[in-house]
This record gives sequence, C-alpha cells and structure tokens, in this order.
Amino acid sequence: MEQQKTQRRILDELVGSGRLSPEEASEVAHAPEWSLTVRELVSYLAALIMFVGVMRLVVVAFEDASQRSIGTALALAGVALAAAAWKLPRKSDAWERLAEVAEGAAIVSLGASLGVFLDLTDLAPETIVMIVSLPVVAWGYFRSSTSVFVGSLALSAGVPMLVFSSAEMLNASDDGNVAVIGAFSLAGGAVLWALGQRHVGAAFVQRAAGCWLVLQGSFMMMGEWRGPGRLIPVAAGLILFWLGSLRLQFESLAAGALAVTVGVSVAIGDWLPSEFTRGLTTIAVGAVMFLAVGSQMRRRKVSPPGPGAPAA
Repeated sequence: MEQQKTQRRILDELVGSGRLSPEEASEVAHAPEWSLTVRELVSYLAALIMFVGVMRLVVVAFEDASQRSIGTALALAGVALAAAAWKLPRKSDAWERLAEVAEGAAIVSLGASLGVFLDLTDLAPETIVMIVSLPVVAWGYFRSSTSVFVGSLALSAGVPMLVFSSAEMLNASDDGNVAVIGAFSLAGGAVLWALGQRHVGAAFVQRAAGCWLVLQGSFMMMGEWRGPGRLIPVAAGLILFWLGSLRLQFESLAAGALAVTVGVSVAIGDWLPSEFTRGLTTIAVGAVMFLAVGSQMRRRKVSPPGPGAPAA
C-alpha cells in the first residue's frame, strides 16, 4: 500500500507537466483552507453572548413550566432555526457558514425536544439516547458530503451517543462487563474513522472522533482483560499509526502513538518484575520498531519499478 501523495508533491507534478505555473502552485500551496474575516468572527462572538442571554431568559420563563411545554418550545425553536438555515442566502462563504451554524443549533434543539418528549414515556434513558442519536447520525451522514462542517460535527456527536447507548441497553455497565462497552466503542470508532476518509467537509473531525473512540475502547478492554488483553491498545495503535503514516493524518498518528505507548507500558509493567528489565524491554521494543521501519524503507528504495513506471 503506497503512501498518499502530499499536496506539495501533487503541485510539483502539475508544474512539471505544464498544467500549472510555479506562481499558481505557490498560491495554492499557501492558501488557507478556511478564510474568516474579523467581522464574521466578531459576529459569532456577539451571537454566542446573545445566546447565553437568551438561555438565561428561557430558564426564568420556564422555571415553573411543565416538561411538555419545554419540549414544545424546543421543537418550535428548532423548526424556526431550521427554516432560517434553509432560507439564508448562500451568496458567500460567510453566509454558508452562518447557515450551517443555524442548522447545527436546529439539530441540537430538535434533538433535545425529542429527548424531552420521550422522557415522558416509560422508556429507559439509554433507549432515549439511542433513539435521539439515530436521526442525528443519519442527518450527519447525509449532510457531511455537502456541508462545510455541520455534517461532520453531527456525525461525530451522534456516533458516540449511539455506541454507548447501545452498549448500555445490553446492561454492560450494570453487569461490570466493561469489555463489551469497549468493544462497541472500538467498532464505532473504526466506522467513524473510515467515514472520515471520504472527501467531505471537516473530515478531520470525524477521524479525530473515531480515534478517540478507538482509544476509549482499547483502554477499556485492556483494563478489563488481563494477559494478552493488555496488548489490545498496542494492536489498535499500530494499525492507527500505520494508516496515519500512509495517509499523512496527524490525528491518526497521534492516537496510534498514544495507544502503543500506553499499551506497551502497561503490559511491560504487569509482566516484568523490576524497573530495570521494564526499561530495557521498552527500549528494545522501540528499537525493533525503528529497525523494522528502516528495513521497510530500504526495501522500497531497492525494489524494481512496476510495469509502466517511468525510467530513471
């Protein structure tokens, strides 16, 4: 599996083929992915301050209100925000982001409203969370391919809710079987990380959330299972680190390095009797990994070019 090309390498190839000039390639290389004006940032800050004030008024207004009234108010607010997000003109990037902020607020409001109404029934809390998470995940998946950031944020919030509520429905925490919750978290993190490999807006948010779930799950399983179970974070971390190095993704590299380091430290601490042997073994593990990477790089350099490869 070949390493993913960097932006610089792709631009150099385009310049070499004459499809871009060096000046155009330099502009592309140094252009920021996002561009926020001071006016837009101040507007978001002002909106946040106003939101805090509105929340204070809402708390006072609904202090003695019934749960049904609160749910209705949240639903009406969500519908109003959704309508505003739909009607806002998309005449610039700033307006597009503002519409997605309103859309995100609508998702939160409608989800909270659904949770309030479901709480009026005899459903268990974990069942309510799972029901609320399903439309959030579905909408996030649908919108992630067309939005700048709101789809990825919704998906990254909905998947953990779905994972942990599903595990709770199996009474995993009540039975003390933390490994079941860890397995759910590990699987959910892998799915979310894989979804983050698509060319979608703010895909790094999905990958980072997926890496967090993988870390959570592997550490839970390590704490529950003795013996070989101590190596679960090492295995998960090595996979994340390998994939991150191929795709040049910092969040995967960081999560993989953390999982391997913690897993090796815990396993060696359990299995070896003294600090001296633990230190030597830790150094040896790192050296083996370093030598393996060096050997792989040397094999790549001496391997013959494949069919159709340009001659040197």
